[in-house]
Amino acid sequence: MHRIPCALACIACATAALHAQSAPEFEVASIHPSNPTQSYVNLSTPSLSADGDRFLRFAQITLRDLIMLAYGVGAPQIQGPGFLNGTPDSPADRFDVIAKVPVGTTRDQLPLMLRALLAGRFHLTFHREEKTMQIFALEVGKNGIKMKESPEGAAGDARCVRSLGEHEGTLAAVCTRVTSRDIAQQVQALAPAYFRDGPIVDLSGLKGIYDFKLEWITLGEANTGAPGPTMIDAVQNQLGLKLEKRKQAVEILVIDKLDRTPTEN
Repeated sequence: MHRIPCALACIACATAALHAQSAPEFEVASIHPSNPTQSYVNLSTPSLSADGDRFLRFAQITLRDLIMLAYGVGAPQIQGPGFLNGTPDSPADRFDVIAKVPVGTTRDQLPLMLRALLAGRFHLTFHREEKTMQIFALEVGKNGIKMKESPEGAAGDARCVRSLGEHEGTLAAVCTRVTSRDIAQQVQALAPAYFRDGPIVDLSGLKGIYDFKLEWITLGEANTGAPGPTMIDAVQNQLGLKLEKRKQAVEILVIDKLDRTPTEN
């Protein structure tokens, strides 16, 4: 009579052990508070790309951005403590993260490693819900894309590097080897103020890998009537894509627990 419970217990233990063995993790990871005086210019925007030395590096990244990368969601899809977003008087904490990726790691495994890092170092737990909200649907414009496909066999990882634009008052980013899904994530990282009301969702159907340069003005400048393209206009006119507002049911992450400070390295 006691064999079935024991068998079930053994199966549960074996399943848990298999899950622990199969869940990919970084070999080692270091997390430090960022230098608050460091400039954002010439920094790469957050992306899941490991360098040739197998290190994944983030500079000046917020916890919110780490969660966005780990789970492929936009900022409005994350509901959690106030320190995630910060305020003008108390900005969100920023961190410099360096993590070593095991040999043979695939790109699909990197988000899983980042999830393990968030759970282990910041004790992140959450549950999922579905909510209908405004989104920005990323689609191909009526005249087709204006981006160039990356050269076949080109070296380097998917990333966008920020800089000052060629025109006064503009910002710019040079992006290389990015997919349409990367574009949705990177545009939100480059100009988050434009997308506080809803995330960008990639509905373009594009399968290529692209290189391009993007130049825009901040939302604050746009609201004062400053000259220059908004991020919405830049995506349309410079990339040949469009961001269309619509209502759609999306998955949201409701944070149950999250430490503001990580455990020690």
